[in-house]
Amino acid sequence: MNNINATSKVLASAASGIVPLIINNQGDADAIFGRTGIHFKDLDNPTNELDLGEFCRLFSEAANQTGNDNFGLHFGSDFEPRRLGAIGYAAISSPTLAAALRNMETYFPAHQEQSSFGLIRDSDMLWLSYQINDPRIDSRRQDAELSMGMFLNIFRHALGSNWSPLEIRFEHNRPTNPKEHERIFGAPVLFGRRTNALAFRRSDLDARMPDADPYLFSIVEAFLQSRCQLHANPENFAATVRNQIKLNLSTTVPTIAEIAHLFDLSDTEFQQELNTHRLSFKVLLRAAREELSLHYIDDHDLPLTEVAILLGYSELSAFSRAFRNWTGMSPQRYRRTRRHSPQPHTI
Repeated sequence: MNNINATSKVLASAASGIVPLIINNQGDADAIFGRTGIHFKDLDNPTNELDLGEFCRLFSEAANQTGNDNFGLHFGSDFEPRRLGAIGYAAISSPTLAAALRNMETYFPAHQEQSSFGLIRDSDMLWLSYQINDPRIDSRRQDAELSMGMFLNIFRHALGSNWSPLEIRFEHNRPTNPKEHERIFGAPVLFGRRTNALAFRRSDLDARMPDADPYLFSIVEAFLQSRCQLHANPENFAATVRNQIKLNLSTTVPTIAEIAHLFDLSDTEFQQELNTHRLSFKVLLRAAREELSLHYIDDHDLPLTEVAILLGYSELSAFSRAFRNWTGMSPQRYRRTRRHSPQPHTI
């Protein structure tokens, strides 16, 4: 499923409701679908697999043909979590928002391939980050905006319809009129960033999901497990472990036992999983630290001593040595070079 030469897939549930929205925007659904490889009947079953590139093109064509540049934004903002299919039901049937996001992160590969979905801790707030990783797909704006709108509604399902994130970031360039984005998200929206992300308070994770249903979750989880085969896929497993390390990395470094507990595995079972996939916890920890360091280093108001502490280093010198190994230059020099260049590593 993760062969780069294979076609990336997304479940048809992600396009549920697109035809009525096209009609409401005075668009020609036949013409729009005709420009992609997707047919109306492909959307009849929410578990059908769609080509991810064609899915993105479908929404881009809808935006172009209807003249609504914010087509994806409006589609996502009105999208109820249950319409997302199995992964949506997995989220709303979870006991808390924290569990909902954790389950979505674990099973996202079952819903959409060659894409990243995960949480990053940043001081007293968290970032929900999303991005398509398939390099062959370049028409991503409509997908990014509809996806972030869908994720926003997962939060609002738990926290109320008036809840707003702290900030929204998109990887695509600033559109002509971004005011609509700020109105829908109720938060500042930035463009041209490294990835698509939603910032929220750590305390939001404690919110109870109003429709928690352990029985329903057990049903959809079985379906997601059958599709995802998470532990049989080293790329997905490694990414999930790195995300958990980043989420729990602060002034102290999470131990292998602490990360194993998050996977409901014993130390021995977790180590066996790592061995099976030829993965090293030490290497994954180093990769997580490197990824986070590139995020923190772009915040020029954050002292390097604090960056070192946030990455679990007791001394700046230890962080500096590690950073030099990662990038070939000191944190100070790297930060200086970034002041006058594009910032692809900023969330």
